[in-house]
Amino acid sequence: MKSIYRKIVLLSVTIFTTLMTSCTDFLTIIPPDKIVHEQFWQTKEDVNGMLATSYLKLASQGAIQRAIVWGELRSDALTFESNMTKNDIRYIVEANLTDENGYTRWDVYYQAINYANLVIEYAPLVVERDPDFSQGNCDVVIGEMYAMRALCHFYLVRTFRDVPMAMVPAINDSELQEYPQIHPLEALDMIMADLDIAENLVMKSGNYSNPKDNYGRITRNAVLAMKADVNLWRAAFTTYYSKNGDTNPLAAVDVNKYYSDCIANCQAVLDNMDAEYKKDNKLYDPTKTLPYNLISNVNEFIEKNTTYESEAFDDIFVAENSRESIFELQIDQNLCSQSDGNKDGDYFKGLQIMYGAGTSLDVSPQVEVPESFLGKYEKDDLRKFSYTNCPHISGATMPNKIRVAKYIANGSPATTGGFRAKDKVDANWIVYRQTDVMLMMAEALVAQPSSSADDVKKAFELVNVINKRARIDTTANAIVNPLRVPASAEAALDLVLDERARELAFEGKRWYDLVRKALRENTTDNIKFVADKLTSGSAAVKNKMLGIDNLFFPLSVEEMRFNKLLVQNPAYDVDDSSIGMNK
Repeated sequence: MKSIYRKIVLLSVTIFTTLMTSCTDFLTIIPPDKIVHEQFWQTKEDVNGMLATSYLKLASQGAIQRAIVWGELRSDALTFESNMTKNDIRYIVEANLTDENGYTRWDVYYQAINYANLVIEYAPLVVERDPDFSQGNCDVVIGEMYAMRALCHFYLVRTFRDVPMAMVPAINDSELQEYPQIHPLEALDMIMADLDIAENLVMKSGNYSNPKDNYGRITRNAVLAMKADVNLWRAAFTTYYSKNGDTNPLAAVDVNKYYSDCIANCQAVLDNMDAEYKKDNKLYDPTKTLPYNLISNVNEFIEKNTTYESEAFDDIFVAENSRESIFELQIDQNLCSQSDGNKDGDYFKGLQIMYGAGTSLDVSPQVEVPESFLGKYEKDDLRKFSYTNCPHISGATMPNKIRVAKYIANGSPATTGGFRAKDKVDANWIVYRQTDVMLMMAEALVAQPSSSADDVKKAFELVNVINKRARIDTTANAIVNPLRVPASAEAALDLVLDERARELAFEGKRWYDLVRKALRENTTDNIKFVADKLTSGSAAVKNKMLGIDNLFFPLSVEEMRFNKLLVQNPAYDVDDSSIGMNK
């Protein structure tokens, strides 16, 4: 862990104001080794600066790239860019993953965790020192940091499985601790404990005066969405370990409880969002709104030379901070000065580096979309034309390379809407949004062992309203191949995961969904198909995915040198593991 925190003591960044309604134009943050009680933690600006820095770490280039690589790259949705020579991304896709791969580094998440820990520990001191910083202010900030710590640890558990839980702050090398890894079910319990605290402290969703803060800061809906996600993983890990005779007491928990809690978490979010929508729309008319108040495409299609524009896409991904948003990392380069002192947005170029940029994609992307993934979409599915540069239904020639357009397009369809300029780094990264919550609820309904026919019906309703919203359906054109009510809970679960793949593509969700499925089924047989995206070497990749251990990342060789308590993932624990295929 020492290497994690040594990165922190070198950090000095400038914070953008959209995260903090109380900040002045810019806040320069003192590196942690300079933060001592006598010099820092004197004013609310000190607290808000540290709070903003934790958010800023998650919006950084390294964090966004890892959110995509860890949560999406190994799935069927992405592959390496076809002209790419050997590099870390290609090695991951080809299953030549070793402990030297750069994406095994987890320091950016532990940096965010440490800032959260510092705020939790020292913010209460400021209540006594600054009359403008009330106990109420302090409670909200501390609540956000408990949730931030939980979210970062959650990314790590899903990616590495057995991870250290950093629960105390470190200011300098003399305070560094070597943490052991703990069982993932214990880690998820600790994560849930943090979220339980956060839920009672953070601001109620919609209560900030600045609209961006309602989506860019962690509010109650964001905490509930995280809890729902964590409960799905608690159920999946519990199912896996109970089938394998694990002696950890948590492996004996009835998974129906976790699924029930997930459903309750999701319902609370949807109820809150419904109440907020009706409050803001005094003339609310349910006959003119899609179920769950989703942004509608009905009667909003703009037909231009047989192309179609998606109002939902434009609101969610172009205009940003839509009414369907729950938590998205705010990126505004006009209000940011980067940590390296440059003004060109390098600090925030994670999305641009991964997905490309420029009107002709002259910033070469690191990844592209396998054509096989497009088969998940029907030909009338607007998401296919909005999320990628695929041609619309007019039948235009398929481009040589299918690019991710979701975060770099100026509008839909991406083929005509163009892409953000290469020097425009302003796409928010969405962590949770409404349809994600709806689909988590649907998954819990049909994954629970006690699932009933009514649960299947309810799950189908949730999936179908999302799917229909995305389909071209006017009075003159019926939907192609509409979804059908599944005959069983197992079939319904497949339908839910397919819809998650279509709706949440390229948002860092797909690989985690597949791993969760593999844990529940205690086999990788239904995940090996992702290797079919390769034009060659797919058999070798499938062979390297024989066991559950292989679905998780190895620990970085550098981290293991510094923390002698770390134990390598068994799938990568070989003699001289630092000498890998990507040497």
